This record gives sequence, C-alpha cells and structure tokens, in this order.
Amino acid sequence: MSMPTSSSPSASSSPPVGYVAELIDTTGQAWNRFWFTPSDPLPCAVLRIAVGAIVVVHLALLSGQLDAWYAASGILLPDTVRVLLGVGPEGLDPRWSYFSYLGLLETRAAHAVALLVAVAFTAGLFTRVTGVLTLLALLSYFHRIPLLAAHAEPLLIFLVAYLSIGPAGEQLSVSRWLRNRQQAETNLPLQATPWATLSLRLIQVHFAAFVAMMGAVKLNGDAWWLGEGIWYLIARTHSRPLDLSSLRNAELVVNFWTHAVVYFELAFPILIWNRWARPILILLGAAIWCSLILVTGMWVFALALVAAMGAYIPAETYRGWLRR
Repeated sequence: MSMPTSSSPSASSSPPVGYVAELIDTTGQAWNRFWFTPSDPLPCAVLRIAVGAIVVVHLALLSGQLDAWYAASGILLPDTVRVLLGVGPEGLDPRWSYFSYLGLLETRAAHAVALLVAVAFTAGLFTRVTGVLTLLALLSYFHRIPLLAAHAEPLLIFLVAYLSIGPAGEQLSVSRWLRNRQQAETNLPLQATPWATLSLRLIQVHFAAFVAMMGAVKLNGDAWWLGEGIWYLIARTHSRPLDLSSLRNAELVVNFWTHAVVYFELAFPILIWNRWARPILILLGAAIWCSLILVTGMWVFALALVAAMGAYIPAETYRGWLRR
C-alpha cells in the first residue's frame, strides 16, 4: 500500500511573490498618478487670485496694530513672547520673525513692502518669488505674536506655500500677459505640468486634514456634543458681529446648526474624494462656514476656507465658467 504523496514544503510555504510584486507596482502607479500626473495649471491661477486677495485684506487689517503688537518695542516684547511660549531668552526658537528686530518706522516700512509683495503675488507678477516673500511675511506676523494670532493665518500660510510650488502664475497673470506681448502672440501654448498637480494635491490633502482637526477639536468638550456650541458663540457679546440672542428659545435651530457644523467637518475629509459628493460638499461648506461669520465675525477665516475648496474644482469647470 503506497503512502499519499504531499506537496513539497517549498510550494506550500513560498510567499506569493507575484501578488506582492503586482501590489507594489499597482500601488506605485496609483501614487504617481495621484501626485505627478501633468494637469492644467488654471486651478492654481484661480486659487492664487482668491488666496492672494484674502492675504492682502488680512494684512491691510493688521495695519492699525503694527505699533502696539508687531514692532519690537510693542506691548509684548520679543523676549516676553519667548518666555510665554516656554522658550528662554537663550533658547533656540524656530518661530523666527523679522519684526522682533524692527523699530516703529522699520515695522511700518516692512508692512508696506509686505502689502506690495502680496498684491504682486495676487496679480501674478514673478509668482514664485513673490509667493515665497509673501509666505515669509505671513510667517513673520504669525511668529511675532502666536499667542494672539488669528485663525486665518495658519490656513493662509500653507495655501501660499503650496501655490508657490506650482505654476500659479502661468495663467490669469501679469507675467503671462507680459510674455504674450513680448512674443507678439495672443495665446501662447499652455502645457499640462506635474507641478500643478503636486501643488493642488498638497493643498487638497493638507486642507482635508485641517478640516478634520477642526471637527475633532469641537469634540473636545460638551458644548458641541450637546448641540450648544453655536449658542456659546452667540452669547459672546465681545466677538459676535450680530445679536442673535433671539434664538435663545429656538433650541432646535441652535442644535441643528451646531450638529451640522460638526458633522460636516467630520465628513468632509472622507467624502470630498468622491467626485459625486464633491459638488454638494463644496456648496455645503460655503453655506456652513459663511454662516459662522454671523456668530464669530471671523469673515477672513471663513472666506479662506471657502477659497481653499477651490482646489477640488477641476480645470474643465473653471474653463467653462471663464468661457461664459
């Protein structure tokens, strides 16, 4: 009687080499398509105009605070800020700001230059250079008094940083108009570029994480869980631009408004990658974040959030709007 033969150990225990290799290859191709497929730079140009305009307005609003807060001799001295942030006078602090070394006149001059540079970036003049300079200015304002910085500054900083990487000045810009004049052509050929894709993907991924953190922060406490978060904002008489205390007895309205904000900010980072859900999310985001202006007064921050969603709108949609 013959014994049954068993499969060889090498055949039964060998790893699925072909599957692993195909998985790695497919994943690598998908990764490269997501980040580096050449694309139309028009969305970068539209974002440059929107974000740049918001930066210009934001810097203009800071004009009245230069002497009190940003000059080295202001209310909070640079050494005092370092101590409040837990960094001793001799410690290494990565939050560098040129305002820490400027007097009153120099601070005003630096502010005027920052405004001019931001205007040049918005207009698309030497965009990569003016973009980097605008980024440096925003970081200097933010690092000078991070304890009192507005919500908009961290958002504007990474938007300007990523737009400086991409070809944001290739269209709808002064630079392109000058090139067209020099070459005596009305329409120079436009080329898709991986830099446009990289710039937009960085904004998309970072902004999705930013919104996720906004939603997660609201879960740290009872107010937003219980549907009372909006009421707490309404009750802050020092910051609200509009008195909505009449909603005191409209509990269902306040609860719905509160939970709509939280649910949207938690769902946005997941659903925004679905092309069918994306238009709905963009419209909802514009409505929800603009509604918060009524109870917070942070209209610059709300407009920056709405502008950032423009990174998810395809170039074909922008071209259709421009043609109309």
